[in-house]
Amino acid sequence: MADKGVGKGDVEAPEPAPCPFDVEPLALLTMNEGKDMSALKGLGGVQGLAKKLGSNLHEGLDPSTVDAHAEAYGQNRFKETPPKSFFALVWENLQDPVIIILCVAAAVSTALGAAIPEQRKHGEWIEGVAIWVAIILVVSVGAGNDYQKDKQFRKLNAQKDKIMVKVIRGHQTMLVENVELVVGDVYLLDTGDKVVADGICFDCQGLVIDEASLTGESDPIKKNTDEDPWVRSGTQVTEGSGKLLVVAVGENSEWGKTMALVGEAGDDETPLQVKLTWVASTVGKIGFAVAICCFAALLIKWCVVNNGFPVNKINQNGPIQFFLYSVTIIVVAVPEGLPLAVTISLAYSMKKMMKDNNFVRVLAACETMGGATAICSDKTGTLTENRMTVVEGWFAGQQFDHCPEPSELPREVCDELKLNCALNSKAFVIESGVKVDFVGNRTECALLMMLKNWGCVYTDVREEYEASVYKMFGFSSAKKMASCTVKFADKFRHYNKGAAEWVLKRCTSMYNGSQIVQMGDAERAKLVEVVTGMAKRGLRCICLTYTDYPLVDDSRPADFFEDSDNLDRNLVALAIVGIKDPVRKEVPEAVRVCQRAGITVRMVTGDNIHTAQHIARECGILTEDAIALEGPDFRKMAAQELLPLLPKLRVLARSSPEDKLTLVHMLKQQGEVVAVTGDGTNDAPALKESDVGLAMGIAGTEVAKEAADIVILDDNFSSIVKSVLWGRSVFTNIRKFLMFQLTVNFVALVISFFGAVIGGQEPLNVLQLLWVNLIMDTMGALALATEDPNPELLLMKPYGRNENLITRVMWKHILVQGFYQIFWMFLILYGMPEFMNSRKYGGRYDIEAREDWWRRECLNELSGYANATVTCNHMLECGFPYYNTNIGRTSIQSPACMLYPLWQNSSNTMKFVPEDARTAMCDYNVANWGASGNSGCPWYSDWQAADTKMKRNYETHVHDEYIHVLSCLFNAFIFCQIFNEINARRINDEYTIFVGLFTNPIFCSVIVITVVFQVIIINVPFVNNKFFKVDRLNWQEWLATVAIGFGAIPLSFLTRFLTKVLPENCLRGTRVHASTGRTLSGKPGERTTSGGSRTVSGGPRSVSGNPHGRPSSKLSPRVAPTNGTV
Repeated sequence: MADKGVGKGDVEAPEPAPCPFDVEPLALLTMNEGKDMSALKGLGGVQGLAKKLGSNLHEGLDPSTVDAHAEAYGQNRFKETPPKSFFALVWENLQDPVIIILCVAAAVSTALGAAIPEQRKHGEWIEGVAIWVAIILVVSVGAGNDYQKDKQFRKLNAQKDKIMVKVIRGHQTMLVENVELVVGDVYLLDTGDKVVADGICFDCQGLVIDEASLTGESDPIKKNTDEDPWVRSGTQVTEGSGKLLVVAVGENSEWGKTMALVGEAGDDETPLQVKLTWVASTVGKIGFAVAICCFAALLIKWCVVNNGFPVNKINQNGPIQFFLYSVTIIVVAVPEGLPLAVTISLAYSMKKMMKDNNFVRVLAACETMGGATAICSDKTGTLTENRMTVVEGWFAGQQFDHCPEPSELPREVCDELKLNCALNSKAFVIESGVKVDFVGNRTECALLMMLKNWGCVYTDVREEYEASVYKMFGFSSAKKMASCTVKFADKFRHYNKGAAEWVLKRCTSMYNGSQIVQMGDAERAKLVEVVTGMAKRGLRCICLTYTDYPLVDDSRPADFFEDSDNLDRNLVALAIVGIKDPVRKEVPEAVRVCQRAGITVRMVTGDNIHTAQHIARECGILTEDAIALEGPDFRKMAAQELLPLLPKLRVLARSSPEDKLTLVHMLKQQGEVVAVTGDGTNDAPALKESDVGLAMGIAGTEVAKEAADIVILDDNFSSIVKSVLWGRSVFTNIRKFLMFQLTVNFVALVISFFGAVIGGQEPLNVLQLLWVNLIMDTMGALALATEDPNPELLLMKPYGRNENLITRVMWKHILVQGFYQIFWMFLILYGMPEFMNSRKYGGRYDIEAREDWWRRECLNELSGYANATVTCNHMLECGFPYYNTNIGRTSIQSPACMLYPLWQNSSNTMKFVPEDARTAMCDYNVANWGASGNSGCPWYSDWQAADTKMKRNYETHVHDEYIHVLSCLFNAFIFCQIFNEINARRINDEYTIFVGLFTNPIFCSVIVITVVFQVIIINVPFVNNKFFKVDRLNWQEWLATVAIGFGAIPLSFLTRFLTKVLPENCLRGTRVHASTGRTLSGKPGERTTSGGSRTVSGGPRSVSGNPHGRPSSKLSPRVAPTNGTV
């Protein structure tokens, strides 16, 4: 059959570019996916596959071919979920139920205002359009905030996936970002690493992989090069080390395929967001109740004025407007800005914290860190510089007060130390000019630098003996040592190094400078004294040893070399080096800051008790009244023994990860908020158990980072203090915004309710309330939630685990400022028309009495009526419908009222005008007056129509009369909020409300923008009278209203002053200065002190065993007679 041609309109797919390497991507993908060992063997095994991929298992990839590999086999990146567009976020904001209700009401108002001729004539549609503009503005600003927040979080979250990995390229070991890894790379794995690409293991040193994240299998899988060499991305190394040949990256890896199916998970709410959501819900319910009351009151009044429910008038300051007003009250009352403020504050803080070397992985950690009461810190790298140097030691029976030169040591000792330091290590040093960077364990790096100073190139040693390294056992925090076994032509030599006091327990012999001698109790005790002496000088003591095993031993189990415990016996001590790791110069001050802030700092380290005490004293952690414990003793003590010691415990030395976990658990049980640092894989449980886990960004393993909430990028304790400051700042900023918003809510709801219910006037109309809502929620959140940390926050005790969100101090300021504003609002609303009389102010603030207006405007208003003169006489001279006034009750029986002579001359018995309007106008000539129901009476019909019109027009007139007063009220209200926003910058009775104000560009910008828009709203024609229904203010009114707003600041200072000088009362602050124990009001608080210095240390343990001989070398562990000298 002939091939079908390409049809018209079809597009022929371009041919894929030919692969420049000998393995097609699809074939490689299929082999990796199916773990096809036969296909791997068909390619010549891992060695053959590497060759076909243009790589080399020994030298790695040629750096110049990396781009070609990425082009052929893909990059190590995953598809990102595209960010939501601005319009998508606008649409999301429009889904808010309250906004939807407001939109419906605005649509009805606009439609009726445009459709009904009379309403169109009076421009009733303008208000509806104005509300639409306000809705668009509110929604757009909200969407803009969401967009910026999302953008910030994306930038920060991108950091989560950035991992530095070790590869071999061009025969050099180097660090590259995980996204730069390509197929064909030789990828080095170590304990605690997260695997970031699929690969085939060709060098396995006890490599154990946790595949639970990929397969759900809870038991870790031990890898080997023969049966199961396949290692998947997304898994973690729990033990051992290995080398991989990378065969799949990015979306082609197994983890990439899984991630493509899963998608992106949403962020959980933080605890503070949950609390604020509850607050917002509660305040919203109160606002809903106020809105219902306002709607009911206004509707009842409208029905009374209009003698019923005229449907054709529902959009003429009627039920539609009342409904809009009520919905707007709900919009203002629901403080949706509270959760928004948390999000803005967290996003802003996370960005700033990154500059302070704090990478936040879990949002809630920002808040929790501010409440931390205890920090359990590692020593190495956190309190110290982690730039270790060998400064002294014991070498082959001789003690040196410096690091000896090779010429000072026996040649065979130097050779063995070089092999131990170079081969029994996974660390490496990167030198670029004069700059030297350490990668891996810093203790191992110090030993490598010692070799460098001896003129030994460690990389050459590794390369020479690479094929001879039989087994490697990385450092274990449980055993405190690391070891490797090297296969020589005539024996296995097992090199061991580790914490001196632990390794010495496993030594049975030592080299005394000329021969190997047996290590008895006396010799061991002398070496322990050497170790103790160096430790007391703050040095880390590492013992370097070895032992030999025969190549063949029939009595040896098959798996003998799989367990380092079998090998780390009968060791020969060659050297004990003292490594100095200086305390970071900024740490003592950072520790003092923590102590002033009420935070207890504890050192939890695996180092010797004497080293730990020396460093702790240097840092200011171990004081005279504190104690230090060793891990073994800590483990032996029962909980009831430990609990009384916890408040005094400052140092836990020779601790295991389990000790750290136990300590954290006990501290949490005592109500402490605990932050814990960790860098090792075994630290993960303690990091998870703590309230805030702090992983080290440089020395930390990927497992530790995954378990942590915050990654300290520079491994520096002072950065932890900054995270405390930022945490307190987040919590305080939210409190600032909460205090500001609740004040606005309180005042707005009170004046709206009483203005509508009592006075019948809406003090703030729909547009004005929406403007208040914008200032309060979005602008306020932006201004107050982005305040930079105030150092004063570190002078207060931590707020702990269960402190109330709103303190008594905050309630005090909310109520004082609230009642101040309510006083002025009511004084303006009711006092200005009453006290600012017309003679002095030209009638600007007078509200004309309805009778006066009725008399003045009657003929004008009724000019189109046939009986206008008669109707006006009935209204003005006869007093209908107002009988209780001087123009009504007293004049109805006078000749001025045209009904009076009619009743006087009537044929019925009634000779005075009745008080009932229908009877008075219709029954003056009816014998049975009051009972005829004269329905065809034209005077009464005209009067009814005129009465309704006059009442409605008077309402409009009163509203126009009130516009000057309401404009002043609106302006004063807005400026009260502006100045109270400045007050809210300090919530604990501090006087420093202006400190840092002009160095905060966001806050200043928000204030300036608010003021500029307020000036536009008040002064710009059409915007003021048509949209916001306000009148332009003169300079005296501007001055007065701004002064009323400014009055909030001296009132705030007065409140703070009185709080401090008046006797103790229920409104006094409860926050306490951490170091002096004094409350913020200056009153002394309780302080507790503990006395008695104490150190608890454990005793030595012994390890027995027999030495293995090596007759061919001076360094063979053959026992010689000893004279007891070391």
